Amino acid sequence: MPPISTARTRLLEAMLDAIWERSYGSVSVDAICLRADVRKGSFYHFFKSKTELAVAALDHLWETRSRPALDEIFSPTRPPLARFERLLEYWYQRSVECQQEKGRVLGCPYFNIGAETALAEPELAATVREILDRYQGCLEATLHEANARGDVRISNPAETADCLFALMEGCSTQARIHNDPERVRHFADAFGRVIGAELKPDLGGALAIA
Repeated sequence: MPPISTARTRLLEAMLDAIWERSYGSVSVDAICLRADVRKGSFYHFFKSKTELAVAALDHLWETRSRPALDEIFSPTRPPLARFERLLEYWYQRSVECQQEKGRVLGCPYFNIGAETALAEPELAATVREILDRYQGCLEATLHEANARGDVRISNPAETADCLFALMEGCSTQARIHNDPERVRHFADAFGRVIGAELKPDLGGALAIA
């Protein structure tokens, strides 16, 4: 039985790394193939265009890393406020690890790509919006549960989740601009103030899971 080709997965991973470290517009098909060690003919065997590869790469990132991370963070076995604390730990630790592994803080890959392609690449931007909505949906569902338990008193969980997500992405972008993961650490207190609860995440020893 012939060995299973890893070319498609290598293309997905190369695309993710390239557009996260640089930008979508600056990356060519030739550069992706070189980075993935895949022939250009093989690229077009799997994907019709760079856009199609980028969409598939974001779906791959969601399925292999983001969704498992969110399933762990927002596990129903954790009380709602403990989920928020775990989220803050994860978000900060990812920034620290990114700086260590990549040489600088790169922010949220979905948000970065979405901001760049919102007008020029509608299919890609739509994929980003769908994924970011899933993140925000986890926040909103947890706020509803925290309300029901009496942990917080929030009149509009959907609107509050929107504010929390904007705060998180804004801090991540600031961390990217300044190459400083401490910009992410600082928003933990603000997160708690927005929901009216005292959160005590362990931002010193937390380990990221994805």
